[in-house]
Amino acid sequence: MPMQSVIETVMQPASAALEAWWPAPGADHWDASRDALTAEQLEVSGAIAGTVARMGAELDADLLDDLTDEVAGLLARAEEIRLALALAARVTR
Repeated sequence: MPMQSVIETVMQPASAALEAWWPAPGADHWDASRDALTAEQLEVSGAIAGTVARMGAELDADLLDDLTDEVAGLLARAEEIRLALALAARVTR
């Protein structure tokens, strides 16, 4: 399954990102997709925590703005993953 960078995710509508990750209902490979999404969710959570920690120590306003933008992108991706997992859980019940 192709991985999407934060930039690719932010630059496209959430629906396109979800469609790229979420297979058609009943697809046999959903377990692998779910595992990949869950793994990415953990990576994104760690990246958010690390970036927020860097924000707390940053004194340069420009770098702080960059870190804020980075966190916004990570939060958007985290929400897309959450939605994909929630939608898939409803379909596979």
